[in-house]
Amino acid sequence: MNNLLEIRDRIISVYTQYENFFVPAFRFLVSFLSLLYISSRIGYQEVLTGALPSLLIALICTLVPASAAAVILGLVMIIQLFSLALEAGLVALILFLVLCLLYFRFSPKDAMLIVMSPVCHAIGIPYVLPIAGGLVYGPVSAVASAIGVIMVSFMNFVHDNETTIGTTGGDEDAVTKFRFVVDGIAQNRTMIVTAAAVALVAVVVYAVRRLRIRYAWYIAVLAGAVVELIVLLVGDMLYAISISIGAAFLGVALSALIGCGITFFLFNLDYTRIENVQFEDDDYYYYVKAVPKNVYIAPRRTVKKINTSRHIRGGADAEDGAFGTFAEPGAEDATTGTWDRNE
Repeated sequence: MNNLLEIRDRIISVYTQYENFFVPAFRFLVSFLSLLYISSRIGYQEVLTGALPSLLIALICTLVPASAAAVILGLVMIIQLFSLALEAGLVALILFLVLCLLYFRFSPKDAMLIVMSPVCHAIGIPYVLPIAGGLVYGPVSAVASAIGVIMVSFMNFVHDNETTIGTTGGDEDAVTKFRFVVDGIAQNRTMIVTAAAVALVAVVVYAVRRLRIRYAWYIAVLAGAVVELIVLLVGDMLYAISISIGAAFLGVALSALIGCGITFFLFNLDYTRIENVQFEDDDYYYYVKAVPKNVYIAPRRTVKKINTSRHIRGGADAEDGAFGTFAEPGAEDATTGTWDRNE
């Protein structure tokens, strides 16, 4: 355990020292990967598709606040969809405005969850977002987690039906395509179940980690993982949604491990040294339970020199065998004593 604490403290020390570098680099990397994922799914506008445009837009996302970066990703999606079909772009624009109003009303501080959604979906761990949101932010992170699911699900729907949506026709065909896109969102049971699952998990994780029990954060991660699996299994049985149970189980397990890692770095307590403190002021009595943090204490090495020789001091009396004085070497003041040559 001490080795893990030592590694954690070293990582935290390096991060604290170079925080001004790590935070922008992380935001740039996440934004760039999210833009690449968007281009791979709905890359219908050549100007915005490719590594170089993604690099430039990711740089802009790094320089602005996280909420503005989420808005930029949404605008990129809308432009890409307008390049495919007017109907898809209109539906995306309406959905974007509704989600923006909902998001900025409830949870404008956890926008990184939205920016990270395409990346997490691409690597198969979208379930880590509500767990991390419940641990780091709060229950309103359920909104950001659900928005991420809706955004990615809409992209996947358009990608899977781009031939139908992209065909040209008359006014009646435009109305039909508009209704087709709307129904693709409103009747997407997989998206609805997944969005409900992540929203519920964020609330459960936050509620459990606020409990005054031992290992509350670790229990919250486990509870969130179990709730997520239960909701997905029940949704699959009731609505026959297209979710791979094996992939979902693996993704939830990896998300739980990441949640435990977050807990280890942010809320690692030593419950073996709990102290109960009681004090009072003029108006109240206070009963406080103090739980110390797990802190690595580096061992201190000391070197002690031992010299057994004695430095004898004395005058002629010492040479004649009378009595003299001796001093321990290295002492600030000589220690006075007596000695006899015959002893």
